[in-house]
Amino acid sequence: MTEADVEIAIGFGPEHRSAAADLYWDAFGRKLEKAIGPRKRGIALIERGLDPTRAVVALQDGELVGLAGFQLEGRALTRIGVRDIIKEFGLRRSFKRIAWASILHRDAPDDVLLMDGIVVRADRRGHGIGSKMLTRVFEVAAEHGKRVVRLDVVDTNPAAHRLYQRVGFVPTKTEKVPFIRKALGFSAATTMERPVT
Repeated sequence: MTEADVEIAIGFGPEHRSAAADLYWDAFGRKLEKAIGPRKRGIALIERGLDPTRAVVALQDGELVGLAGFQLEGRALTRIGVRDIIKEFGLRRSFKRIAWASILHRDAPDDVLLMDGIVVRADRRGHGIGSKMLTRVFEVAAEHGKRVVRLDVVDTNPAAHRLYQRVGFVPTKTEKVPFIRKALGFSAATTMERPVT
């Protein structure tokens, strides 16, 4: 397989919904565990809450090998709200989960395209797929008149940090949260931005 065999597209069909949820959990499950875990229930919640129109995807031989989510017009790739958590876990068992979910929630001004995670399947990393998906995200931002693309990267993911810098993202602030390291697996998150040209 070569880099040329990979198709980059906006959105995905129902045949890729399950793979998208699995891929998202594989990348972000450690962060999401306290809010919507364990794994099986978390993946089911993600799958039900996915908005395929809010993703740039990488497809290879009909398989989903990459996913880059974004927020646009009030909708994001993953839509899991308080009601979804309560419905899944019951009212009594949802209070702590909702608190954890609120820590992870982010919003952005109207002129910013906020990314909602990017992941490439482990066996396809290092082939330029992430860079190709980000290029398409920048195009989406330009098409919708956004000034900036913004994302957050955690301190335990230096490879992602290098990729983002390589494609033009610049760190704008780092938020240290050492009290959640044991629970979520990271103790700082850096916000990075890239101007839309």
